[in-house]
Amino acid sequence: MKVIDLIREKSDQITRHPGELMDRLNPQVRQYLIGAMNNAKSSHWFNWAADAEVKEVTTFKPEHTNDQYWDHDTNSPAHKIYLQLTDTLNEVTYTGEWIEVTQERINQFAAVTEDEQWIHTDPERAAIESPFRTTVAHGFLTLSLIPRLMNITNPEVNAFSGAKMVVNLGLNRVRYPYPVKAGSRLRGSKKVIEVQRVKRGLEVTEEITVEIEGCRRPACIAQTVVLLVF
Repeated sequence: MKVIDLIREKSDQITRHPGELMDRLNPQVRQYLIGAMNNAKSSHWFNWAADAEVKEVTTFKPEHTNDQYWDHDTNSPAHKIYLQLTDTLNEVTYTGEWIEVTQERINQFAAVTEDEQWIHTDPERAAIESPFRTTVAHGFLTLSLIPRLMNITNPEVNAFSGAKMVVNLGLNRVRYPYPVKAGSRLRGSKKVIEVQRVKRGLEVTEEITVEIEGCRRPACIAQTVVLLVF
């Protein structure tokens, strides 16, 4: 047996049966290791370091709570919105108006993001070389239009009346089934697919579908996640 194979075999044995390693150690060394491990687990520094390591690789995520933290007052805004959202799960609750994605809008997005590929910004070349025979919008442009398509940008509209603040937590999933050609019109619809009670309020996951006028396939399907703070 090669040395490397022997090392691998012993390593696998130790991984599967860690107790055997402790049994083979000198009693004094074994007692020292056990004491050091127990002290580390009870150390405030150990707990802080573990928390810090997790925070470095994860984004902000509200802590899910149980009933003892939840406001069961049926008159509270949080409770009313929770009931309203759970009663309409997986139902389309909003469909917006059509908006046009002009070449000018595409050019402006290209300039801001510095993504000025010819498939987006050169109509003459796209008419010849592109399979779509025209320029198309950036996928991220379509995604960035979701607040406008959902009318969230309107200061007079509050989709979650009673919440003190709505925090964008991000996206679970995004797909672009069909490209948006310059001059196309888009509209969005949404449905709530999940509601979870958290210590700070409610975590709401919505599925947004961006429709292209006259096209069977949608431009975008995205799952957005927001935190409602009360």
